Amino acid sequence: MERVKVKIKPSFYVFIVAAVVFRQGYFAATYAIAVLLHELSHYLVASKLFYHCNEIQLSIFGAVLYGEFQDVTPGDRVKIALAGPACNLILCVICSALWWIAPETYYYTEDFFFANISMALVNMLPCYPLDGGRVLTGLLEKKLDKRAVKVTKVLTVAVSLTLFGVFVLSLFTRHNLFNVGAFAVCLFSGIFATGKECYVRTAFSVNRARFLRKGMEKKTLVFSQNN
Repeated sequence: MERVKVKIKPSFYVFIVAAVVFRQGYFAATYAIAVLLHELSHYLVASKLFYHCNEIQLSIFGAVLYGEFQDVTPGDRVKIALAGPACNLILCVICSALWWIAPETYYYTEDFFFANISMALVNMLPCYPLDGGRVLTGLLEKKLDKRAVKVTKVLTVAVSLTLFGVFVLSLFTRHNLFNVGAFAVCLFSGIFATGKECYVRTAFSVNRARFLRKGMEKKTLVFSQNN
């Protein structure tokens, strides 16, 4: 399996410093671990499916797996996208089991549980470029081909505008949902993503042993003597 680089962007350091200043350092640490495990799950599944990934970038907005985009198939797109939320949900189950076996662990794992459950639920929204949006795109690609991304982006606009509307309405109540408005803006800006965080099939030389175990199609080319 190829090694993937982890790149930490300056904005992530700002997030950590701000969390420490506001005495939320432990939650920030658990969130960072949950995000990193989420992206590593994408990477492991992509690598298992023989796609090449370049690096994982950590920023104030979370983490993104980057690679060279080319021929990811609809089925593989769904599998890779589901890997991240599935990892978060599994971690939630593990935390719940720990609470049942050793209730005293609740104090240490509560933040980690909520970081994972919120990440899984948010990422499964059918919006681009969230994992749920990629799953929807993969399912639609079989019928709509290249139009699948456009349909997902239209749905993303609808969801982001709805969330922003909820934020505006909250301004006239006692509950100011600023975080919902900020999320709506980030979600809307996501539709302009260039799609760099995808995967390209690895060369045979990189994963030769795995290709041999799985089997390969052998082709013979025949040319005339004059050619």
